[in-house]
Amino acid sequence: MAVTLRKAQRDDVDEIASIHVDSWKAAFTGRMPHNYIESYTLPRRVTEWHQLLTNNAETVVVAESGGRVIGFLSFKISQTHENAIELSKLYLCPSTYGKGVGSLLMNYFEKEVISHHVHQITLYVLDNNDAAIRFYTKHGFAFAEGAVSTEFEGEVIIDLLMIKHCSI
Repeated sequence: MAVTLRKAQRDDVDEIASIHVDSWKAAFTGRMPHNYIESYTLPRRVTEWHQLLTNNAETVVVAESGGRVIGFLSFKISQTHENAIELSKLYLCPSTYGKGVGSLLMNYFEKEVISHHVHQITLYVLDNNDAAIRFYTKHGFAFAEGAVSTEFEGEVIIDLLMIKHCSI
């Protein structure tokens, strides 16, 4: 599968939002409350991504194959860690899981971070998302002190902090 990476454009909003919804369902079913996952509807994600791309709140990179977006990541300057960039999101079409698209995006992202002379990357990962934890660990991330939690319908959703130190 030939994959190219490029900066996202406003025309990509619908595909990005669709991937976001589909990958949430694939990755988080059984790991988060069902109603929480379902509350992130396609119209809600379209609005979110339209705002992100219009406001340039985050840098968004898409992976494209056969003329369609098959994955994306977004990042921004960390608000909580000095000289760090936060990987906000990395999601793929579920049909591309295990085919190297996530690693392709991550390798591109790491080169981008280093080119900006940034020393570390931060991200938050769902505490029970073993596949994502293995992926990030494979790419050099380690758990650090820090977590964020959300309560939804009596259940607590916990995201754990992971950090990767970059060699410049």
